[in-house]
Amino acid sequence: MPWTDALWTAASFLLGHLVPKDPDLFVFGGRQYGGNTAPVFERVAEAGRRGVWLTARAEILASGRPGVLSTRSWAGLWAAARAGAVVLTHSLGDFGPLVLPSRRTRVFNLWHGMPIKRISTADPRFHSRSYAKGNLREMARFEAMFATSPAMADLFARTFRLRPEQVHLTGQPRTDVLFHPPAPDFLDRYDPPLPPHSRRVLHCPTWREGTPVRLFPFADHDLAALETLLEELDAVLMVRTHPNDPGRLAQRGTRVVPMQGDVAPEVTDVLPHFDALITDYSSVYYDFLMLDRPTVFLPYDLAEYREAPGFYLPFEDIVSGPCPGDFAAFCAALREALTTPEHHAEARARIRALVYDHVDDQATTRVLQVVARPRRR
Repeated sequence: MPWTDALWTAASFLLGHLVPKDPDLFVFGGRQYGGNTAPVFERVAEAGRRGVWLTARAEILASGRPGVLSTRSWAGLWAAARAGAVVLTHSLGDFGPLVLPSRRTRVFNLWHGMPIKRISTADPRFHSRSYAKGNLREMARFEAMFATSPAMADLFARTFRLRPEQVHLTGQPRTDVLFHPPAPDFLDRYDPPLPPHSRRVLHCPTWREGTPVRLFPFADHDLAALETLLEELDAVLMVRTHPNDPGRLAQRGTRVVPMQGDVAPEVTDVLPHFDALITDYSSVYYDFLMLDRPTVFLPYDLAEYREAPGFYLPFEDIVSGPCPGDFAAFCAALREALTTPEHHAEARARIRALVYDHVDDQATTRVLQVVARPRRR
């Protein structure tokens, strides 16, 4: 009879405490294959370490990548028990049903983006949540986190209750790809095909807890007029919502189309294919700043968002483009972004300097240098 998840959890808990750790064995994971962990996993041998990717996701297990093991397998169980270190982007829960309970296992949290909104303990609602105590226990195990600038390191230290020296200014491994030739295009994943175009816009709003996003938050929004404008600008607009957001694009248009994970699994990888970004408070904006391309903001619920979860930095201090309040202003902002992208370049440079110490493709290398250091006694 197959083991239940409860048995996998119990076995990993017991073995995790009993089995000696191999300091050179690193286990990696995430809620998908990509993000900040995959680049480090793929190069961990450069640091003299062996890497195993543990997952329960069928599509990752079916990918055929070397070093990928199921969290419901004997090999995965043994790797988790012997791991000298774990590298993740969210929480140890990403390895379920396995657990990594031993404090002899080092925990490196690469996180999944430089946040604009307040997260974790900085969120005013954090301590009322059922998982708060468990999260605090897990944070106490973090040996290191990784940030992009002193300002971002400070907010990580405060949020995750770390000492300043535990937060390393490496940059994010996931953004290294922005300095390489663009990933292969993904147009062949659209059926029927998209119309020919020379420009692309990505609309990528943040996730709102308990509330579907309003993609075009204007009382006078006119989809037909937007399609006409995009045709005039020889452009398409691709909409990507958070996978847990029910407010995704309801109907595909001719030039306004969805771009969810089935089209582009990792959004950062495809950012170079876009000429402009539309967002509100998503951390994809900070990634896009590295490309020095224009952003249009739709902060339609700004007053409410300031209250909860709130912002780390005043929203006005990080905006580098227009915030249109009606459909006509939105169309004008979109036209400006695609025809005069040099506008607002000074604002982009100012905010990029605040968010990034390094604007290069060496973040993975710098992270490897940190995780390869022996544990301090």
